Amino acid sequence: MKKLVIATFFILLTGVGYTQHNIIPHPSHAVYLQDAPFVLDRPVVILSDKAFLMEANLIASLIAERYRIGVRVGDKPMEGHAVISITKSDNPAKEQYQIRVNEKECVILASEGSGAFYGGITLAQMIRFDEAKRSHLIPSARIEDQPRFGWRGLMLDCSRTFIPVSYIKKTLDRMAFYKLNVLHLHLTDDQGWRLEIKKRLTLTAEGASFSKTAIEPDKFEGYYTQDDIRNLVVYAALRHIQIVPEIEVPGHSGAAIHAYPDLSCSKEKVPIYPFIYQGAEKPNDVFCAGNEGTYSFFEDVLNEVEALFPSIYVHLGGDEVSKHHWSNCETCQKKKKELRIDNENQLQCYVMDRVGKHVTEAKKRPIGWDEIVQGDISKDWIVMGWRDESKGREALQKGYEVVMTPHTHLYFDYSYATTPTSKVYAYNPVPDGLTTEQESRILGIQANFWSHIDRWTSRIDFQLYPRILALSERAWSDASVNDYETFRQRVKIHKKWLQFFKTEYNDNEL
Repeated sequence: MKKLVIATFFILLTGVGYTQHNIIPHPSHAVYLQDAPFVLDRPVVILSDKAFLMEANLIASLIAERYRIGVRVGDKPMEGHAVISITKSDNPAKEQYQIRVNEKECVILASEGSGAFYGGITLAQMIRFDEAKRSHLIPSARIEDQPRFGWRGLMLDCSRTFIPVSYIKKTLDRMAFYKLNVLHLHLTDDQGWRLEIKKRLTLTAEGASFSKTAIEPDKFEGYYTQDDIRNLVVYAALRHIQIVPEIEVPGHSGAAIHAYPDLSCSKEKVPIYPFIYQGAEKPNDVFCAGNEGTYSFFEDVLNEVEALFPSIYVHLGGDEVSKHHWSNCETCQKKKKELRIDNENQLQCYVMDRVGKHVTEAKKRPIGWDEIVQGDISKDWIVMGWRDESKGREALQKGYEVVMTPHTHLYFDYSYATTPTSKVYAYNPVPDGLTTEQESRILGIQANFWSHIDRWTSRIDFQLYPRILALSERAWSDASVNDYETFRQRVKIHKKWLQFFKTEYNDNEL
């Protein structure tokens, strides 16, 4: 009779000489059998349902490259080949998958491509090399897995420092491996406009480069062509990741206003610097709320953004708006009187709702940082709670859907002294004091990397890894999976995976 070992977050593999599994993120439910494993002592053929051929080919390439095993995708068993099957199931859960492994079979079951892909990733992580057998093997097991949250995100700030397409693709590969599914690109800010807009070419002609007095490396400035974006969108979609663009409204817009100064309150053309303005120069970073040209500008921009990015989400910023510009602007004050509103928070709400209406009319959802709640903006908006947990809780209590991304735990530009991996792992995305209905409106969690300090890709890697592994487990795994020491042991095993992906990680955190 088969002996079973049921795991919540620690699994014994006594039959194959391993004392701990190494899957990250930890699966929802796993039963490891103390039986003979599935041995990969010969080439492998992956037999896939036609619906999962794309996923099968990606998994075949991953296993072949990582373990130096001959792997191909086929439509029938091949003599002299071990067979891994990817089969369509009738389970309606989109990202759910099951794995069945014993001495005679290795099967992944899923209803949709994302589940098939994630099952393949898990299977790849399960493979071991057995010294006694001198071959690779997969332990006998039954796994049923699905994510805790639907939004499992990472933001890269491409404005303060231009991040090359090659690095974004490398990031997408690693995100997919750790089952993250949203890449949020912060494309505009005071330091640079990084997206080609064909109807507004001045944005990249003038807004994508720093002042010559800044003496910046050329690689830190530039922009993405629309073909670059199309390429990235397809690359991400193949890995079941959606790319969410962010276009800042109405503040953090210094680069856009440098290109179109007449759309600001002061109409001053201020040079673009990486961080610090020089001499008596002050940032001119907010669009004029009373200027109709502001809304024509965003209409032109969003027409192209919405067509480029198939994601149903468009992030419109809304944070840290320097409202004193509006307080001192005759045109903005006239608009306040016209709207019969009392303060600049309500004026920002007007701006955001008006620009956001363009997004909703395109049948997409606008997203904003948590400051947008101050003006009681429409519930069509999704809120990213970044300032602290209380802001996310406040948005939930007001009826908004929320992505939790507090700087206290999930800002990966912060030093490891401030935010060690253990602190990321300890983060609970569900604040205390919520009703069940309020909890249901937490879409998920996201880490943010702002590129104002660590700007070289090697340093970005250092800041992201291994903290992304902790993010992955908090976003995917059940809340009961919370033993940091057990997680840390799995992270140590994943050092080989990080090396495989050529990741320049922080070794002190492993």
